[in-house]
Amino acid sequence: MNLQPPPRMNLRPVASPTLAPFIRCLLLLTGLLVALFQEGLQAQQARSELQDSGPLYVGTVRNRSWEENTTMKGIVVKLGTNDSDYVCYDEDLLRVSLLWTGAFMSFPNQARERIEHPQPPEVAGVTRFGTRPGPGWSHGGSFADPRQNHQGPLPRDWAHWTGTYLHGNHVILSYTVGGASVLELPDLETKGEASAFTRTLAIGPTTAPLALLVAESDTPNATTAGLTATGNAAPDSLEGNPAPVEASSPVAGVLYSRGEELTAIRMTAGPTGARWRVENGSRIVLDLPALTAPVTLKLLHWTGSRPNWKAFQALLAASPKPVDVAALTHGGPSRWNRTVETRGTVGTNQGPYQVDTLGEPSPNPWGTRNYLSGFDFFPDGRAAVAAFHGDVWIVGGLDGRLDKITWRRFATGLFQPLGLKIVNGVVHVTCRDALVRLTDLNGDGEADLYENVNNDTVVTPNYHEFCLDLQTDSAGNFYYAKGAPWPPDVKSPHQGTLLKVSREGSTLEVIATGLRAPNGLGMGPNDELTFSDNEGHYIPSSKISLVKPGNRFYGMAQTAHHPVTMDYEQPFVWIPKGMDNSSGGQAWVPDDRWGPLKGSMIFLSYGKASLFSVLQDRVGDVLQGGVVPFPFKFSSGVMRARFNPADGQLYVTGLRGWQTDGVRDGGFFRVRYTGHPVAWPVGFHARKDGVELRFSSPLSEESAKDVGNWAVDQWNYIYSANYGSPEVSTLDPRVRKHDPVEVAGVKVSDGGRTLLLQIPGIKPVMQMRIRSKALAADGTPANRDLYLTIHTLGE
Repeated sequence: MNLQPPPRMNLRPVASPTLAPFIRCLLLLTGLLVALFQEGLQAQQARSELQDSGPLYVGTVRNRSWEENTTMKGIVVKLGTNDSDYVCYDEDLLRVSLLWTGAFMSFPNQARERIEHPQPPEVAGVTRFGTRPGPGWSHGGSFADPRQNHQGPLPRDWAHWTGTYLHGNHVILSYTVGGASVLELPDLETKGEASAFTRTLAIGPTTAPLALLVAESDTPNATTAGLTATGNAAPDSLEGNPAPVEASSPVAGVLYSRGEELTAIRMTAGPTGARWRVENGSRIVLDLPALTAPVTLKLLHWTGSRPNWKAFQALLAASPKPVDVAALTHGGPSRWNRTVETRGTVGTNQGPYQVDTLGEPSPNPWGTRNYLSGFDFFPDGRAAVAAFHGDVWIVGGLDGRLDKITWRRFATGLFQPLGLKIVNGVVHVTCRDALVRLTDLNGDGEADLYENVNNDTVVTPNYHEFCLDLQTDSAGNFYYAKGAPWPPDVKSPHQGTLLKVSREGSTLEVIATGLRAPNGLGMGPNDELTFSDNEGHYIPSSKISLVKPGNRFYGMAQTAHHPVTMDYEQPFVWIPKGMDNSSGGQAWVPDDRWGPLKGSMIFLSYGKASLFSVLQDRVGDVLQGGVVPFPFKFSSGVMRARFNPADGQLYVTGLRGWQTDGVRDGGFFRVRYTGHPVAWPVGFHARKDGVELRFSSPLSEESAKDVGNWAVDQWNYIYSANYGSPEVSTLDPRVRKHDPVEVAGVKVSDGGRTLLLQIPGIKPVMQMRIRSKALAADGTPANRDLYLTIHTLGE
């Protein structure tokens, strides 16, 4: 048989000499039309990204037009209603970093990959102006960047971001400068062929003069001139050697030129004594005097060609008086006034625990993605559920039948929200840029205030530094984790750490280091804070750790910790890769409505889309534990767990963005106790003569005493820079094998609820597996696998 490819055919058209020019023009026109169609499609797709998130998008924003002008915590606001004008504010530096027109932003990867390896999007349109990274307001007359390594927010006495208000499609920015409050409304004014970006700022009062960096040309020594009070300066004045704007110039605005493109910045309202100046020929600064009373400042920023100068003057003449910005901070008209209704599926399998599928709000009118992440419950049983791409939903109808589940869009445009906690009836969300409080100011079911509780965390473009989960202690302090960078190039003080935010949000503290991918925390009834981590470099296998006081190091070497050491805090339980390759969150069973596991910890495996109960054994000051898998799987990777105060049942959410056995992009599930009897391991104790196991209900004494119904083996892991560890012999770490463990006998007590597996020569071990084929006292199978970690032996 001839396996060679067939000869390549020449498919070029054969044309007569008279038709060749026509065909060339036709091909050129076709190519142009295809290019225009593709450009239009990309622009439409880019616009839809912002439409899906409403008037606000928060995230890291790249712009190749400006060297090194990446906005780490970008707040992008859509201007006007034409889906083609956008401004990006810098949450850390309180500057206008970019203004652009045309397409929105291009995202490097598709939807699912944006979770697994989410690269910062890039501006897709045409940049009109911007400012280089640095403070947007001066402090004591200086614009010098005071931040260590030029990272994180400005000092609070300099400037501080406090949040955003939404009023319909308007976004009002709230911050302080030198102790003075500022409310800022970005907007777009259009008349005829001219459009201008406007900034309306309600400022003050202040105790000292302020200076605002208004714009910066990317062309050094741009030609500048002053605008008269009427704005009638002619662009021809920029030809030749115009008189530059001097320091403290009292003119009403600044005009500068980059070739045929003109930019005019005009103050249409403001305090007496405001002065313009140009620094280094390219930085436009507005100096403001100390303000004894609040003042409204309005700036109009226009960019266009010389022939459009008259259109700009017409727009300027028609520009209205500044609006009352404060009046827009009390809530406005609804943006998402449609409720999505779905039907859940109640599980029908027999057994003590049943999985009900609640689903997700798909499809919905906005086409949003539903990679569900953090969630929590209101006291009445409704849930607030976040999604990775920036949404928060309020979910009702979580009753026994699940035949009418309601989803109401509550907030949008957040920066990768991966943790959520309701405190005093108010939704709090862990985002990559900040811990955010979402408040419905006017009771219409939508958040009108996205308040910054704390944004001291440092953001870099490294995709792996997700901010994960959200828990609170009995004092009201907040806790979340931050992933380590990968590749392991540590460039911030927060990468790979566990962070504590004080109740009022004034401080951020690193309380643990050496975390790799801590996609799940837990807070016990006595403020026991735990976190999980999954296999990787310096993490031999998945694990659950108890957080100890003193900022301890937990193993991952390439993280923000000091000093660097190969000694690390051991977890209280290791979990083999075959059972969990990517760990999720933890929750504690609050009462007996969830069966006999009251007081137990529950653990989620995101990678295996499964659920475990956690056993704990404390010997002196040493905590050790074990996990017992439940016999079911979820259709999505699961990573957050909460118990509903209304029905006492366990609910979990998750997604499929990272590697997981789950097949659905997102999911919301309920794990319900049916009331059927269950013989479940609820405790263990590692003794010098064996392992004691406690069950929720009696086992058959005859079955339990049969050593043939028990199989035990054990192994260790190797801590190294390699990705994970093989399972190695406890006798020789060079040998990859499990060591069998002899069960010499089984003692039964407490009416069959407590067993002692007698193990001669038992020693501490990183991983011990116990497999049971014993029967419950009622004759039903009690097949269970237990995975234990034994650090020490008790009496």
